[in-house]
Amino acid sequence: MPVYKLHYFKSPRRGRAELSRLILSQAGVEFEDIRFAHCEWPAIKPITPFGHVPILEVDGQVLAQSNTIARYLAKRHGLAGKDDWEQALADMYAENIHDLLNAVAVPFTEKNPVKQKEMYQKFMRDVIVPHVAAVEKQLKKNNTGFLVGNELTWADLAYYAYFSDFLEVKFGSAFLKNAPHLKALIDRVKELPNVKKWTEFRDSTYPEDNE
Repeated sequence: MPVYKLHYFKSPRRGRAELSRLILSQAGVEFEDIRFAHCEWPAIKPITPFGHVPILEVDGQVLAQSNTIARYLAKRHGLAGKDDWEQALADMYAENIHDLLNAVAVPFTEKNPVKQKEMYQKFMRDVIVPHVAAVEKQLKKNNTGFLVGNELTWADLAYYAYFSDFLEVKFGSAFLKNAPHLKALIDRVKELPNVKKWTEFRDSTYPEDNE
């Protein structure tokens, strides 16, 4: 079994490493969750492949790019989809989440609290609401309770990580009131034994992640 070492910043945000943590946890695979302070970043940055994190060490080899890492782990541990088409669909949903992470980064980094609040409101109204409607439509069409096929993939974990672990924590769940299928998916993933075990460990070990 490979030795996995996942490197990312310490809190206050779980950020782009959390999906890979969820994949490994759901698969029941042990890994080293290496978190470093922002003040350590100048020394760490030069030894990363492209000057950003997360990075994954696999038996001494290094992989960068958050979605590349998550996709690799999903394929290794049976969460990528059963065939080429399902894998492409799972990739599609994961790339949606990547886009949403990039979109929310703009208000997240705004320093003026009044302007930041306005930017978050615009983000929820113009980005999240239409996206939720589109995903709800796809879930109804698939009619299995999952985004892809009839079993869990990393796409479901990605939507859980973003919508429950981030958006619901920050903004509440009102944005899901007209999306019962998406809400049911998020709740299903939340109750998976290995996901629950990971989140309970994470929240007790890194309580500052919730700030």
